[in-house]
Amino acid sequence: MHLIGKGRLSMDRSTTETHLSIMDLPLILTQLFERAQQPLLPDVQGPLGLFVRYLRRKPGRGLAVIYTVDAITTAHKARVNDPNRAVSLTLDEQALHGAQIIFTAQQTHQASLAVEPTGVLHIADLGIAVQKFPADASLSALAASCDTTLQSQLFPMLQTAAQTQLQDEAWQLTSADAEPVRYKPASRCVIRYRLSLQHPMTGEQKTLTIFGKVYAAAEQAQRVQLLQQRLHEEQTQMGVLPLLPRPLAILPSLGLTFNEAIQPSANPVTNDQWDTLRTGVRALQPQLERGRGGSVTRILLPEEELRLTGQALARLHSSTVMSKDAPRTGAKEAKRAKERAALIASRNPTQAEKVQTLSQQLATRLEASQPDNYRPAHGGFKASQLLFHSHQVFVVDFDGFCLADSALDVGYFLAYLRPSGLWYHQQGMRQWFEQAAEIFRASYREAMHEKGVASETLDAIMERSRLYEGALIFKIATRRVNRLNSPRPQELSAMLEEITTCLA
Repeated sequence: MHLIGKGRLSMDRSTTETHLSIMDLPLILTQLFERAQQPLLPDVQGPLGLFVRYLRRKPGRGLAVIYTVDAITTAHKARVNDPNRAVSLTLDEQALHGAQIIFTAQQTHQASLAVEPTGVLHIADLGIAVQKFPADASLSALAASCDTTLQSQLFPMLQTAAQTQLQDEAWQLTSADAEPVRYKPASRCVIRYRLSLQHPMTGEQKTLTIFGKVYAAAEQAQRVQLLQQRLHEEQTQMGVLPLLPRPLAILPSLGLTFNEAIQPSANPVTNDQWDTLRTGVRALQPQLERGRGGSVTRILLPEEELRLTGQALARLHSSTVMSKDAPRTGAKEAKRAKERAALIASRNPTQAEKVQTLSQQLATRLEASQPDNYRPAHGGFKASQLLFHSHQVFVVDFDGFCLADSALDVGYFLAYLRPSGLWYHQQGMRQWFEQAAEIFRASYREAMHEKGVASETLDAIMERSRLYEGALIFKIATRRVNRLNSPRPQELSAMLEEITTCLA
């Protein structure tokens, strides 16, 4: 009846007396909705399937799985990835032993099921919570952040945000639609709002798109929005195009922020790729030309995009906007690297010794690393946080904004710039990465030097950035563990070789 991942899952075997596995969870989820007498997807006739869209198991934070509900007959390519069809299941840490579930199906049948006012189905004794979007026990403002009806508390704030962007308080909001675009259960959700407005003086009508982001912690929303406003104002006063979208408003009661959308050209003049809005992941993908037999004849580099990225990072690192939190030190990154290495070693016993040895070497050097000073830093600077349009780069997602060694952001970007083909020694991947990394480094150095940073300081930043690269490669390596994927020794070996190179 149910699907998990890419294949069909048969639920014929009895799970009544044995402990459950991850593969049994779709049946348990469905049975809970049946007990609550709630349909999974009222508008679809026939058998339904549950298709995994997100799965994470993080130590101390339990297991989270998001399924898309769709007709079981729907072809894979036609299957929707709509958060409004998302159903999530979370298991508390108490319900798990490593990756194993410690309760049985019989226990789920017998345990008391509570239906919370938010719509969350909860078995407290077993640490199970099941919720259909937009219900979220830990992100309680999500449903209200998607309610665009005229009577909602969201509607007037959307109008205020639109008036701020249009710089005219006369514009009236006539209707709005909410489209969730990135959702992390219990944490945050990015929502695209499509607005229809009318000007009462002229009768003119206009459509507008803005983005909202709702946080589980309202104080985080306020902190992040204030920092973004200060960054945006600082750069506007400098007479340059700000490197981040304009913050528009905040609804504190919901922990919901609003920001301007970076819009592609409505009527592009040419077929130039810069006329379209591109994410950093798309813009910084390796491109190779191949000849006969598949041999690489030419490596195509996104030179302008890499130069713009280096310049943008230098602008951020030279900002006067400071976080009030304690600096994110090398010692903190060393601790995280050792924790990630321990997790990787537990799942890869044949490579555990090398993993632990490298993590200890890396941690020792990170703990001893000292920058000349701590500067404003993005804290998660990678391709997925970049948008390219009109020969400009825009940086988004400042949730991790902090004071840190500038080498952190440089190392973060370069660790994630590595194409996945590098872990499998695919032809051309090494050359592409090394040449792309050099363009980024050179652009960053030049921009920082123009801002008065001494060459000796830049040399030290680049040297320390190699340590942060290594630490972040450990983070990349934990993805397979957190997603409960099977170990891939070849992939891990390539990552460990890369960390060894960073330490050399």
